[in-house]
Amino acid sequence: MMYSGNGIFWFVCVFLCVFIISSGNASDPCLPLTTCGECIRVLNCVWCSKVSTSKNGTNRCQLRDRMESCPSESLIDPVPIYKVIEDNPLTRSNRKSEPIQLHPQRASLTNLRHGLVYNISLQYKVVKDYPADLYYLMDVSQSMFYDKENLVRLTESLVESMRNLTKEFKIGFGSFVDKNVLPFVERITESCGGPPIGCAITYSFQHKLSMTDDVTKFAETANSTKIVWTYDEPEGGFDALLQAMVCHDQIGWSPRSRRLIVFVTDAHAHLAGNGRLGGIVKPNDGFCHLDPNDNTYREPLNQDYPSLGQISHLAKKNDINLIFAVTDKVAPSYREFQKVISGSSVGILSSDSENIVNLIRDSYKNISTSVEMTDTAGASVRVRYYTACKGTLVQENRKCDHLEIGDVVNFNVSIEAIECPTNISARNQIIQFQPVGVNEVFTLHLEIVCDCPCEKPGNPGFIANAPECNSVGNLKCGVCECDSSHIGNNCECSANVNMADMDSQCKQDNTTDVLCNNRGECLCGTCNCQERPNPLEVISGKYCECDNFSCDRTDGILCSGQGECKCGQCLCNDGWMGNACDCMTTDDSCMPIGGGDVCSGNGVCKCGSCVCSGNSQGQYCQDCPTCPSRCDDFTPCVQCTVFKTGPYMANNEEACKRECTYRITVEETVKVEESSERDCSYENEQKCTVKFVYGYDSNGARQVRVQQDPVCPDPVPVLAIGLGLLGAIVLVGLALLLLYRIFTYVYDKREYARFLNEKENAKWSRENNPLYVDPTRTFKNPAYNS
Repeated sequence: MMYSGNGIFWFVCVFLCVFIISSGNASDPCLPLTTCGECIRVLNCVWCSKVSTSKNGTNRCQLRDRMESCPSESLIDPVPIYKVIEDNPLTRSNRKSEPIQLHPQRASLTNLRHGLVYNISLQYKVVKDYPADLYYLMDVSQSMFYDKENLVRLTESLVESMRNLTKEFKIGFGSFVDKNVLPFVERITESCGGPPIGCAITYSFQHKLSMTDDVTKFAETANSTKIVWTYDEPEGGFDALLQAMVCHDQIGWSPRSRRLIVFVTDAHAHLAGNGRLGGIVKPNDGFCHLDPNDNTYREPLNQDYPSLGQISHLAKKNDINLIFAVTDKVAPSYREFQKVISGSSVGILSSDSENIVNLIRDSYKNISTSVEMTDTAGASVRVRYYTACKGTLVQENRKCDHLEIGDVVNFNVSIEAIECPTNISARNQIIQFQPVGVNEVFTLHLEIVCDCPCEKPGNPGFIANAPECNSVGNLKCGVCECDSSHIGNNCECSANVNMADMDSQCKQDNTTDVLCNNRGECLCGTCNCQERPNPLEVISGKYCECDNFSCDRTDGILCSGQGECKCGQCLCNDGWMGNACDCMTTDDSCMPIGGGDVCSGNGVCKCGSCVCSGNSQGQYCQDCPTCPSRCDDFTPCVQCTVFKTGPYMANNEEACKRECTYRITVEETVKVEESSERDCSYENEQKCTVKFVYGYDSNGARQVRVQQDPVCPDPVPVLAIGLGLLGAIVLVGLALLLLYRIFTYVYDKREYARFLNEKENAKWSRENNPLYVDPTRTFKNPAYNS
């Protein structure tokens, strides 16, 4: 068969168009989703609920930027709505009003979609004279006798020290020993006494003094508390600790204060399960059981010791800051407890508690000058905190230390619904955000949207037995939900009909005989995809070609935990890319913390990590002793930043600000101090040498240190040189004249001496003088005759 040139051209065009369209559909993770609820659970997917008899569930769910020809009133795209309900300012105008350190206090966040991150702001302020309630819970076994005596002696110092930190300070007192049952005591006693110190009946816990500002009453109460003898070394302090935390009215905890319990002992503590040694098997119920007559714990012989988990839970629930004041011998055990109990700390007590004042003061300072945020978010919500503590950049961090009165810490809290709870009631949650040990909370009423209103009866968009569904199904958000005896997009097929002649509609293309990709059943020309044993794994798509479990993995984790698997492809979260979402989309993690080039210009950023070139090394390839000098790169920034000259200052300072983002400092003198630094210099317009050093600090941030004053050569003394040259010429001329005069003088003198010598030696007479010529001449005239 022969084809003309034009025929081949149009055939190729049609083929390319079909290929491009099919490729575009394959990259849209929203297309396989067939219900509105499924659609809005995928980030950036929107649903069109417009009723159409020609298009039921097909392409109703698409990416937001690809949705076309859908009226705005039919477009379902939930948008989060945040509303502040209660927002009292961070202030304390007078002592009669309650202090406020956290705001806002209450808000609501509705329509939060699965996978969407929403940011809210919280502020915490360190308020002056924030009330403090301190309950002194003391072990009064025999080994603590001198500790008790010192407490009485140091009471006034303790209270004065605390009131220097906060004027509103109250203190209470309670004592504990252990359960009065073998083997925890040597013998069960009803009375005891005797020298040298006397003792009292063994008891588990006795509340002695409710919160008061009366220092004398506290000292008298502590002094009157008697010492008790016990048998085993571990004490029952956790029985007492639990009662002190939960018996609010008896202890006298203020409604809004920083609550501290100082747990003083030199022994280990009994934990849950130890009570069985004394025949006590009933677990501790965590409730208050103080006798109203004498404030003694009533259930020591009926309930076991509390568990460490109970102590941790109740400390957090009741906003307790727990200070374990223990001796060095037992401190390791309590440091392990500290890891479990939020808001707790361990202080080393001297052998006789002489340092108790400093210990409590320092512990309270650490507590009151720090803030750590906690929350009650469930497993379906991920909460992250971002803040910039003193001297740091904004980073993921829920705790700030070393705060001062008046300091305000801004927390940016990101909230993300990481899953849609199967329990519908769990989609409406109340999350409480609270600083550890401070009974102030920010309450957030959160609504996670997992379904569309039009899927529920009584809402617009829901029509029972709709004509569009052949009156045998309900229309939900534009899609038919058929009764049990019908199937099909419009409930047009009987569930019992033989659909062999419609198998071709379940084939993905004409080149295969496979129905629904062997992962579903063809019913009425429509693929009904299989269900997986794991309910979280779903097969979807018109031909069951898609799933959410066959995407690439990293270390066995689907999409590296940074995306969702949609139709065999990873739909990466913001900031991630790659087949397995294992690469960051930005080079931020390859940039030195203080700024600079990617990988310091000595490597390339791959998947969020620097791959160094040449001999460079370090996290940001910042250490490269053999790399070519970059002095010329830094010279323009040194010129414009320090000396306001150079090419970047030709027009204005914008180029300087844009190009010179790293730190440039000026020092009196500079020299290379680190192996990663390089020495540089250049000559300015005045022919002076400007010296500077470039390198990287401990965080990998680029820094340039410039010497304050350029090194300039001394000025040329032109006048001095001219006068010198003139003087030199004159002196040389005079010297030459002098030499000439001396030469002629010596020469003349020698010639004169020789003349005199020759004259002296000349002794000739006229006769023998060869030079003598007789002056007389005689001439004869031949013509004359005498």
